[in-house]
Amino acid sequence: MSWVDGSDWLRLVQDAAPLLPQPSLLPMLRQAGWALVLAALVTALVQCFDARWLRDKGRLLALVGALWACIPGPWGLSYWLGLAFQTPSLMAIGLALSYLWRSVVQRRWPQSAQYPDPASARQRSLAWQDRYALFGIAMGWLLLLDVFAYLPWSVYAWGFHPSANGLLLLVALWPWIASGRASTLMQAPSKVLLPVLALFWVSRWPTGNLWDAVLDPWLFVGLHGYVLMRYRKRQRA
Repeated sequence: MSWVDGSDWLRLVQDAAPLLPQPSLLPMLRQAGWALVLAALVTALVQCFDARWLRDKGRLLALVGALWACIPGPWGLSYWLGLAFQTPSLMAIGLALSYLWRSVVQRRWPQSAQYPDPASARQRSLAWQDRYALFGIAMGWLLLLDVFAYLPWSVYAWGFHPSANGLLLLVALWPWIASGRASTLMQAPSKVLLPVLALFWVSRWPTGNLWDAVLDPWLFVGLHGYVLMRYRKRQRA
């Protein structure tokens, strides 16, 4: 391929329109997204109770919540959630899939989740989860201050700029950069953030703004709950 052909190809890629979903598919994508988020949320809440019978029924309750979200029209839970919160972020959907995989699949076949050193690997993974949670909370508060125009610049508008994508890419590669081991990417939320960024770059879904793809009100509140839970566990230890 000549240099001219290569330049034309690069120009074609840069000018290509984002592969946003068709409008007719948006209701189904919204229902699927809320179904996964609700299933993960119900599963996590059930694990917080000591009642064994409730834990045994956790999967059934999660399935009921997911099916309720998939019902079209006003009878479906995703309809009302969509009116208030639109579509869950790609990050929330990715974290929900990751949590359901760990809670359902890996608990049934634990050998698929083993590390060479399970104790130390779990501690490193939790440490990175805490750092990512704090970063998400900080970004969420900046966006909230931006909504009320308390900042001299618009953080949300920055989500349309390529530099914001570069920042999030560095954040996704943060464990690798800090430790020098690529294996750390599989022990931290990077394994969710990297596919989310790749999907956003191709599709620009859901709104074309990067912050809508990596953060939403439910995830913002959930990060506070996660940090509070981790703090209480450390105080008890």
